[in-house]
Amino acid sequence: MKKIFKTVIYILLVLIIGALAFFFWAKSPNLDSSEYAKITKFNGNESSKAVEDSVLSVITYNIGYLSGMTNNTSVRPTEEFYTNNLKSIISGLKKHPVDVLAIQEIDFGGKRSYYVNQFEEMGEQLGYFNGCRSINWDKKYVPFPYFPPSVHFGKMLSGQAMMTNFEITDYERVVLSRVQSHPYYYAAMYLDRLVERVKIKVGDQEVMVFNAHTEAFDQDTRTKQMFFLKDWFLKTAETMPVILLGDFNSDPSYENAAILEMYNDERIGAMCSKENLLGEKTLTYPTDKPIEQLDFVFYSSKHFELLDWKVLYDLGEVSDHFPVLANLKLKKSDE
Repeated sequence: MKKIFKTVIYILLVLIIGALAFFFWAKSPNLDSSEYAKITKFNGNESSKAVEDSVLSVITYNIGYLSGMTNNTSVRPTEEFYTNNLKSIISGLKKHPVDVLAIQEIDFGGKRSYYVNQFEEMGEQLGYFNGCRSINWDKKYVPFPYFPPSVHFGKMLSGQAMMTNFEITDYERVVLSRVQSHPYYYAAMYLDRLVERVKIKVGDQEVMVFNAHTEAFDQDTRTKQMFFLKDWFLKTAETMPVILLGDFNSDPSYENAAILEMYNDERIGAMCSKENLLGEKTLTYPTDKPIEQLDFVFYSSKHFELLDWKVLYDLGEVSDHFPVLANLKLKKSDE
């Protein structure tokens, strides 16, 4: 009996040590943190363009790593599914050429999207001159969705990116505040929430563009992040034109919706007025039956005039979000 007990204890110890070893290996990064922010010039594409009529066109698009409505579900789409969605998104975006394309949830060679660097593929095929990418999720192995193991994400390398034909003169990857209530084992596998701060040269004017992806599941953290972004936006707008765009994970109908913080200051313009929030043709999520407005474009009202904007429903279900396009006109300095 004593021998059996010792054997059981030994097996349990081996299992515990094995599980701990796997955990610390799985949460370790693939890259050095110095590689998390990078500017890229795409092969074969022309150099930076001159702005025409002072109009700046932008798109914000959470592409959900091209997983369509299978995003965060226990479904493992085929490689052909991702290949077709990549072709579809490139074809769709070519119909809506813009000066700045800001992307959230884009993969840079992770297992879940069959090791394709979606940033490089999209940048080159869409004909952009340069871009920048920021990694916010770098793990050796992510065991999500939890069951069955065959649908695990595995090697994770994902984040945010921006593509543009304007020269990028300055660039910074900024990690937003983290969720404090997460247990250690969960936080160790969780992604960073980021904002990319990108300064571009538009003619003889410098413009700051913030590409944000705020917290999805914890409201207190999301609100804290929104206050930070608003303060940074207003401070930057004192000296130059500013655009803030992205997936804010905050529908205006939510209780104490964080996104409404951007609507109570006249210095901040929005592609959609407060009166028209959640109106016809404003909803961006989910793509099979949109019921929420999570994706926005904001701009410094003293620098820009909004010409028009729309949700691009014709992009279909390559993601669980629809993209938002806005055309902004730079005002003259004496306006």
